[in-house]
Amino acid sequence: MGADLKNRQLLKETAHEMVITAGGRSLEEAVGNIFQTMRKQIFKEFDRPIIHMEAKEVYFDEVTVKKEIEKFLFFFMPREKFYYVIKTRVVVDVKYLDVTKEDL
Repeated sequence: MGADLKNRQLLKETAHEMVITAGGRSLEEAVGNIFQTMRKQIFKEFDRPIIHMEAKEVYFDEVTVKKEIEKFLFFFMPREKFYYVIKTRVVVDVKYLDVTKEDL
């Protein structure tokens, strides 16, 4: 262990804002995809061990709903299908350890 890490507070906290666009066949699926993408993106952007993530603010900047009518054999059993695309701004509170591989 590096001498500069001994007896040093390593836990840091920051608010991180990001814009994410995701879609799905339902509103629940679209929102789930937004937060799945958010987690992946935060792990890419922080090159440190992440301890905790918490969404503090969520804003839907743009919501698009595409509606399609699907028919069996072009005539029978019509049903509506929806696809949601949501552009979201999320403010995430991230707690991480301020240590990298090079510090060890």
